[in-house]
Amino acid sequence: MPFLPVIAIVGRPNVGKSSLLNRIVGYRHAIVDPTPGVTRDRNYAEAVWNGRHFYVVDTGGLDPDDEQPLMQAIKSQVDFALREAAAIVFIGDARDGLHTDDRAIIKLLRKKCSEKPLFIAINKIDNPKEIDVLTAEFYALGVDRLFPVSAVHGMGVADLLDAAVEPFEREVEEDESAPSATPLERIAIVGKPNVGKSSLFNRLLGQDRSIVDNIPGTTRDAITVSLERNGRTYRFIDTAGLRRPARQKDSVEFFSVFRSLDAIQKSDLAILVLDASEGQISEQDKRIAGRIVDAGSGCIIAWNKWDVADKSAHSWDDLLVETRNAFPLLNFAPVTSISARTGQRVDRLFEMVDHVQETGRHRISDERLKQILYEAVTMQPPSPIAGRELHLKNLRQLNGPPIVFRLAASDPKNVHFSYQRYILNHIRQEFQFEGWPMRLAVGR
Repeated sequence: MPFLPVIAIVGRPNVGKSSLLNRIVGYRHAIVDPTPGVTRDRNYAEAVWNGRHFYVVDTGGLDPDDEQPLMQAIKSQVDFALREAAAIVFIGDARDGLHTDDRAIIKLLRKKCSEKPLFIAINKIDNPKEIDVLTAEFYALGVDRLFPVSAVHGMGVADLLDAAVEPFEREVEEDESAPSATPLERIAIVGKPNVGKSSLFNRLLGQDRSIVDNIPGTTRDAITVSLERNGRTYRFIDTAGLRRPARQKDSVEFFSVFRSLDAIQKSDLAILVLDASEGQISEQDKRIAGRIVDAGSGCIIAWNKWDVADKSAHSWDDLLVETRNAFPLLNFAPVTSISARTGQRVDRLFEMVDHVQETGRHRISDERLKQILYEAVTMQPPSPIAGRELHLKNLRQLNGPPIVFRLAASDPKNVHFSYQRYILNHIRQEFQFEGWPMRLAVGR
């Protein structure tokens, strides 16, 4: 994955940071709940605005006076996000008004990040007529411009993003005549602790390359090994089990998890390993799936330990339905059951990897994409902007994988997230691109 600038969202608990992240990326990426403290870790998602690609990171709510260990851990996560951020968005709560903690956080941001642009957004303004009244006291923070927004309804978010991404570089146009991307080279085996990742890694390689133990956390670093098989080269990466940061015991484990996340970001394909002996999907499984989606890599879902699964309680059909319901953003990923211990259906993983590679190379002709765009717009035209029609002029596929389409529009920033998903759904009706997420880059 290429380097992308990061926008960090910070503020007190329950001011709407996760809601703003969801609004920016266009789907429910972060958990939103009225209970303060739901977000504890840094939550990354990739976004595109005005032709600029960037990451937005949601952080845990800050309470400057709270000295409890959990709050100290949240502060450490926020500090990390601030260090890597290219821009910072502070969120205040219009309903609560200016809080003493807001002043303390702004003072902290100006001290630690004086060289970085700081944008102050006042959230939960659902009635534009109340903007002046609800934002007036926030000018005491010593800023010339505030950004009134409603993360839930989307009001004002475009103005905030226009300002925040302005310094970022625009995406460079790709040359259609350039050669296609190289074959899949990095295949990350990922999952929570003790689901059998190292056992699967060893079975795929045909050797005991990774230490296997029933104690979670045995694998501490990402291990990469190349394998030649039937004239093809596979580079498998065994990663540390991804547990929730609150359960990470020491700095070594924190670093190992960081390496695992980095492996996901840099992988061409991720094999998400689930535990069939448990027969259910955990919240941590869902978090890991979210990391795969954020990375834009291909994905295969493998239910391991099928040899010891209670099939009377969880039939394969039931497990497949549960998988699709739990991972709606991975509905493109093929699913299989395996046993790393016995080798059951492990060879089929190679066939699935090969198939995903082939689908990633598929290209839809420009002529057919022109027809698909015409059909989609005819069935449901984009909403007009301020009484003016929004014209969609061209649709083409960029070289891949990953699977990216470029849409030319008369007013790119006003092609709503939901309409972009609508276009992508029409494209997937033409070709499934099994194993790959699809993305739409909107420009002129």
